[in-house]
Amino acid sequence: MGIDHLTADILAEARKGASAITNGAEAEKKQYLKEKKRKVSSMLGAAEAEADAFVFAQQRERIAWAKLEAKKIEGDARESVIISAMTGLYKKLSTFRTSPGYPKFLKDRVKEGVAELSVPNPVVHVCKGDKKLLKEIKARVVEDFSGMGGAVIESADGSVRADCSLETLFEDKKELLRKKLYGRMFR
Repeated sequence: MGIDHLTADILAEARKGASAITNGAEAEKKQYLKEKKRKVSSMLGAAEAEADAFVFAQQRERIAWAKLEAKKIEGDARESVIISAMTGLYKKLSTFRTSPGYPKFLKDRVKEGVAELSVPNPVVHVCKGDKKLLKEIKARVVEDFSGMGGAVIESADGSVRADCSLETLFEDKKELLRKKLYGRMFR
């Protein structure tokens, strides 16, 4: 056995060892890449899940905001309708003096006002032309009231007063009227 043969054996042995090391390194590289791909895939999945959660939260927030905005718009529209109806009622009230029910209404309010004050010699202030409607009232009737109608009753010295004017009655009943209108219009 010569040196050539021994060198060939050593070389074959070295090639075998190098091949084993290369194959091991290759296997280790594949395992390392496999592990990194799994980690990247896991990170990508987590990022996708986080992005989905963010998008879902944004959708919920925008939907909630849109619902609130819609309720506000609906509330504003309802309020606008109620204001319009109340304005219409007030305008209709301004023509009440010319209606057939006004004389009885005026007499009843003045009687209630006089009874409520229960003072001697009350003074009843009415609009021009309404004095003739109160002939049987036991009070001094003065046509110096400048309103839509009704009357203001006061003691002779002006210290006590009952306001039965249409404007005041409307203001006193305004909230009740609003509630009734709302109930009828938006059931």
